[in-house]
Amino acid sequence: MLPTPIVTLNVAKLDVGHRIGIDRKIAVGAAVLTAQMDGALVRFTLDSCILRPSDTADDFLSWLDRHLTRQGVTITGYRLADMASLLDRLPAADWSPSLRALSGCGQQQVLDLSASVDGTALTFPEACELSQILCAPVDPDRRFAAWVRSDVCYIAQDAQLDVLAAFRLVLQRLPGLSSAGQAIADTIGGHFAAWLDEADHAVARLHLADLLSVTN
Repeated sequence: MLPTPIVTLNVAKLDVGHRIGIDRKIAVGAAVLTAQMDGALVRFTLDSCILRPSDTADDFLSWLDRHLTRQGVTITGYRLADMASLLDRLPAADWSPSLRALSGCGQQQVLDLSASVDGTALTFPEACELSQILCAPVDPDRRFAAWVRSDVCYIAQDAQLDVLAAFRLVLQRLPGLSSAGQAIADTIGGHFAAWLDEADHAVARLHLADLLSVTN
């Protein structure tokens, strides 16, 4: 049913160039959702790590390594190459095993999602809107203000909301990957909906309500 554990990644970023009209984003953390077989069940684990302004990147990179460098996992997310570019700017990123894994140079499989309309690449919010999937609202000023105040809970919730959205995009993509893709997506999707219903996460309840609104 699930050939390898799936680790879905979403990098939390700040648009620090927003106010002066330049394209300058920095990574300040990430959220991951891990889906793994446990007997006949698929177990889901949601985790996040957000840097405060006074934090160094070392602990965050070590956290990424623990999640992304397990042998045999499949790393997935929306425009992983863009996430890797952001992470590569962090101090000490040159030595990060997780960056090598994201680049496809490790023992992990990589499934990099992307979408386009009429030849124009879609941003993550645009892809979610097209697929009728809930994602975090894009408000660079509010996110930057929260980060300056060290309000990492606000940023973590956005990152978790988006990593669940990215996983739902993965489920939509699975049917096109193999002849068994639809059956795998249906089975994992059922376990995922059950987990959303039982999980003690505010973002899970939001996605469950969104999922029900689409299917009803």
